[in-house]
Amino acid sequence: MNRPTKIETNLNIDELKTEYLNLTKICAEIDYSDKKSVKRNNSAVTRMYNIMNLLSENNNGTEILNFAELLTVEENKTNLWVAAQMLEKLNVDKKTEQSALKIIKKAAKGNGTEGMGFQSWLAEYKLQN
Repeated sequence: MNRPTKIETNLNIDELKTEYLNLTKICAEIDYSDKKSVKRNNSAVTRMYNIMNLLSENNNGTEILNFAELLTVEENKTNLWVAAQMLEKLNVDKKTEQSALKIIKKAAKGNGTEGMGFQSWLAEYKLQN
């Protein structure tokens, strides 16, 4: 995994939020029959985790709360991406944790592989927390 460059660590939180929104759009538009699309998706997910790692390294509560505003963005399942990745990578306050878990629990009630995946994710989260 590539370490963020000095320039990346100087990005402001609004720029990171905008970039994250663009990355979730890439993921929402994936075409699994197209290798290039899958590769773009995988790169987008990697970058989303890099953004979470930047936030984690700074461990600035104000920045994290600001970024958590993306939990309200349902377009392209941004809220679901943010919820899972924040809980996996960041120290969040109780209110943010509860908001994120509510989003994930709703997804876990769904039919199909996504619902099953989030049921498994929740079980693992409960074991670790």
